[in-house]
Amino acid sequence: MSDYFPDSDLVKMPPIKRAAYSDRTAWLLAEISRLVYDPLPCEESSASLVQEVRAAVVKGEADDMLEALIKKAVKRGVIPDNAVVEALKKADFELLESFAEGGTEAMLAQLKSHEGFDGMLVLAFRGTQPGIKDVLTDIKADLVNADCGGMVHRGFLEAFDKVKQQITDALQLHKGQPLYITGHSLGGALAMLATRMLASDSIGACYTYGCPRTGDDEFFKGIKTPVYRVVNAADGVARVPFGHGFSFFLAVLRAIPINGTYQLSEWLRKNFLSYTHYGNLVFLSDAPNVVGDDGIMFKDLLVKKSPNIFWRFTVVSRRLLKTRLKAAGADHSILDYSQKLLAHARRRNRGCDMGTGD
Repeated sequence: MSDYFPDSDLVKMPPIKRAAYSDRTAWLLAEISRLVYDPLPCEESSASLVQEVRAAVVKGEADDMLEALIKKAVKRGVIPDNAVVEALKKADFELLESFAEGGTEAMLAQLKSHEGFDGMLVLAFRGTQPGIKDVLTDIKADLVNADCGGMVHRGFLEAFDKVKQQITDALQLHKGQPLYITGHSLGGALAMLATRMLASDSIGACYTYGCPRTGDDEFFKGIKTPVYRVVNAADGVARVPFGHGFSFFLAVLRAIPINGTYQLSEWLRKNFLSYTHYGNLVFLSDAPNVVGDDGIMFKDLLVKKSPNIFWRFTVVSRRLLKTRLKAAGADHSILDYSQKLLAHARRRNRGCDMGTGD
């Protein structure tokens, strides 16, 4: 298992009393978005735990009673020695609940309050994994009506609906602290849906990493919660499904003198053209993992908030050409996101009081 939360100082007191983007919070949530890819307590098999408990109890203990207790614990997300639980403990987080239904996975964790810090809740969604369920979720890219207004990616909506009620119930049990919603890739898209449908005017924020487009402008209108959309260099997932830039392709398609091209272009326009991104863009530049004179990785890294579109286009184009398009996939790695954000947070907070820094 990878070493999570390597800088304990950055974890101690994230700045939660303001809605502005925080370098430390961005790294912390990226780490949690990375951690949620590991097996969650609710995914652990009760059968293997039964065998372990059997070996540890006094001979003659009723196996059926033990199994019933363990299944109850699994359902509630309480598993001894689960790697995710232990990793969260390292950062002073407590796993409150975990969710896994039909290929959609998420967890709710709490950084408890202590002197000078009011505590925070983090709801993290798992991103795309190899497997037919996640692939089908991603490719169901037609826009459908959302109950809250506007239109949203059909596959993402179906995936979110599988855990929506469970998460709603869990959040009702843990009110009162700022809620931060996060996820990488597909997890970022689900985080956007959760922000719109469960926490559109909450105390907290939403941080996504390599998030694809999830809906149209109307869908996002109801969000007051701050949303920060972190994109790493040439990450290709953050650029699909195609939005208004799709118009040029449709214009060319209509011009093709073949029966049916106009009807096809109209169908594509109605179902796909309205996609848009939402939130404040935070762009991570292409930078080799070279240690600087300060002993911190990625010495040439630039982190730009709402960068100039022409500068960003230049950076991305050069990166894609240099790697023969391979960067579109390589730059999507959540580990790369986390390591870059860690380096930037360390530079920004050197010598700062962690209760007041960024």
